[in-house]
Order: sequence, then C-alpha cells, then structure tokens
Amino acid sequence: MAKRIAQIFLATFLLTLAATEAGAQIDASRGGAVGHGDFAMRYSLNSASPANLTWVRDPAGSTRTVLHARVRDTDAKIYGGWRTEISPLREYIRQGLRWYAISVYFPADWQFHAYPTIVAQIHTSQKKTILSPPLAFIVHGHNLDLELYGNHRPVDSGDVATRGNSARQLIRLDRVQTAHWYCFVVRADWSSMPGKGSVKIWMNGAPVYEGQNLYNAYETWLGNYPKAGIYMPGMMGVSERDLYFDFIHLGGARSSFDEMAAQTPCGTPNISGNQ
Repeated sequence: MAKRIAQIFLATFLLTLAATEAGAQIDASRGGAVGHGDFAMRYSLNSASPANLTWVRDPAGSTRTVLHARVRDTDAKIYGGWRTEISPLREYIRQGLRWYAISVYFPADWQFHAYPTIVAQIHTSQKKTILSPPLAFIVHGHNLDLELYGNHRPVDSGDVATRGNSARQLIRLDRVQTAHWYCFVVRADWSSMPGKGSVKIWMNGAPVYEGQNLYNAYETWLGNYPKAGIYMPGMMGVSERDLYFDFIHLGGARSSFDEMAAQTPCGTPNISGNQ
C-alpha cells in the first residue's frame, strides 16, 4: 500500500511539474510589482515631476500596494501632452505573441470631461512617422472605450503608413464606474501582415473583444510596448487628474488568461475565463 501511495504521489508531482512548465510564464525580469527603491530598475516614468507618481494602499481596501498618478494643468507638457505614465524597461516586441495585464481605478471624485484621457495603451516605437497606438483604453466623457489601430504599409518609404490610412476600430466598453477596478488582460499576437495577427481582450473576466487573422500593428522600429497611467494628448479641460493603477504584468507564449488575471487587483476569485 505504501509503495502504491508513493507511486501515486510521484505521478501527481510529475504531472503538476509538467503542467507548470508548459503553462505559467509570467515574465519575472520585466515589469511586475516593485517598491519605490527598485522602480528605476524595472520601469521608466514620463511625467513633469517624479512626485506625480506615488505608492499607495489599494483604494478598494485590499492590502495590495498600487500606484497613484497625478497631472496638473500647470505641469510642463511631456512629448506634447500632459502625462504621468510608466512603461517597463527593455519591453519591445515587433511581431509575435505577448500577454499583458493592466488595471486602472477611477477615484470617486473623477471629473468627467469630453476631452480624452488615455489610461493605458500599447504603443509602438517610432522614428519620424507619428502613428496612433495599436491598442489604447481611453475615457471620452463618461465612456470607457477601446481604440485599435493597425496598418500593413511600410513606415519609411513608398506608400507609407499614416494615421489617416490606418485601420481603426472604436469599441465602447462601459460607462465609467468610479471607485471600481477595471482589470484588463490582453493576448496579442502582433503582426503588420494582412491575414495574420490576433488580439483577444478581457475586462474584469469577460471577453470584450476578439479579432483574428488581421494586421493589428505597424511595421515598427523597436517594437510594441505597454504604458499605464494618465495621458491627455490634447487639452485637459480640468485643473487636475488623479488615477490609481496597478503595475504592468507581462506573460509569454505559454501564459494563460487565468495566470494573467491572477496578477491583477481583481484576482482569481472573482474572475474566470478561457484562453
């Protein structure tokens, strides 16, 4: 009997080990949750002042540490807009599969205004050509929208890609709820080639977008990279903006929805979904 129990234990251990090796693939070298002292080793900050980014307790009441971003209309513009955004260092992917988990929380006193506020995006590296992010979560007034761009044209010569000739999709996700986490998981197989590429996006556990066999990026320089925080590309319309958001979590080709969702403030108990 003892021998049989040992055999069952060994078989279970090997199956668990194989499943772990074949599945979990959170990138432990880039992004992820870090303290203030280690932040500069993992992320870059685009803001008029380092003081615009602070580490705080989860406003929803958990013991989790998250980030708080602020911008004021008196801040200097950074790259043409008001922003306090973070981006993982050395995180670029031109083509192929990458998983992302990004979460944002609108405070109870969020001021609604028609001017857009980008709260998370997956942008593309650029030289001379200025293009819109392949994927962005944007607040327009009371609405939270998903905006997608892509182009199969080259960026350096000939019939080049522009904002005007890029494919664009705008999907209304929700009427913004304040004092509420929005946890996004993105599975992106990036491609600028027609007939290739796919994107699937979950919001708080529910699939909200899926596109397959279509170009979803650009012929990019270094590659696509995620950003989170506050970015207002035009006018602010308000004197100040505040937003809570989580760190950016990255997964590899063998990651799954459940693995990525477990990294978010929403967590696994209240989220379910399929890869």
